Amino acid sequence: MARKVAVLIAAHDAEATLRLAVESVLAGSMPCRVFVVDDASRIPVSQVLGTYGGRVEIIRLDQNRGPAAARNVGLARILAQGFDYVAIQDADDMSYADRLAAQVEALEAAPELGAVGSWTRHFDERTGATTLYRKRPTDPAAVSRMMFFNIGLSHASTMFRADALRAVGVYDETYAAAEDYELLRRIGTRYALGNVPQFLVAYRVSSQGQSLGRRRRQLFDRLRVQLKYFAPLAWRAYAGVLQTLIAFAIPTGLIGALKRRWLALRGHGYTLDGQRLTAHPAK
Repeated sequence: MARKVAVLIAAHDAEATLRLAVESVLAGSMPCRVFVVDDASRIPVSQVLGTYGGRVEIIRLDQNRGPAAARNVGLARILAQGFDYVAIQDADDMSYADRLAAQVEALEAAPELGAVGSWTRHFDERTGATTLYRKRPTDPAAVSRMMFFNIGLSHASTMFRADALRAVGVYDETYAAAEDYELLRRIGTRYALGNVPQFLVAYRVSSQGQSLGRRRRQLFDRLRVQLKYFAPLAWRAYAGVLQTLIAFAIPTGLIGALKRRWLALRGHGYTLDGQRLTAHPAK
């Protein structure tokens, strides 16, 4: 029986990149239906995209509600229609042709998995140059250990098992800057989590970087999630909370440099590269 795959995109004023994001999944090797939630964009998504032969469904919100609320509107539609899998596609990223097929294959092969991500390739939005390749752990046990410290899957590359969302619920909108981390921690209480060891998503890096206020809100919400799912008998639970508390006092630039150095030493795959966007790493 053919598996039904939905791709969910929350879009707000993303007219410059949205078409590429949508077309990257429609051009893939696995059939899918794309649900775009237009979070009150100044230029309606319907004017940006058109119809795509009925393969794209656009849901427009009257007021800007933020990514978590927008995705929840889309998930309500998707889950009601009986899809088997839900892939997240950010409005400014691109998926490779075999992304959906590779992730469905991984979920089909391991029923204990509630969600899978993939390795990601990051590129500069101004130049298109690849800036780094990010490899996250693929073994569910290693992903579980990583989740004590931060999100173990790139949310932008995640595919959820729809039944897992039906079982645990959707995004908690009270975690405005860490709703993805909270949802995956919640799924992780009942399912395993993993990553496909392939570079399946091209992640656009903003030239403006992250504001101090946004970073502090992310750290605060991350800490809330860590405390919500705190495991008293796991030393990593204490280490993760301590790491987040220390991060509040460290400048953003230094955090990034330390993270890249640490992951490189641990073999988690921060590899600098100056090749053009179309250069695809060996799988």
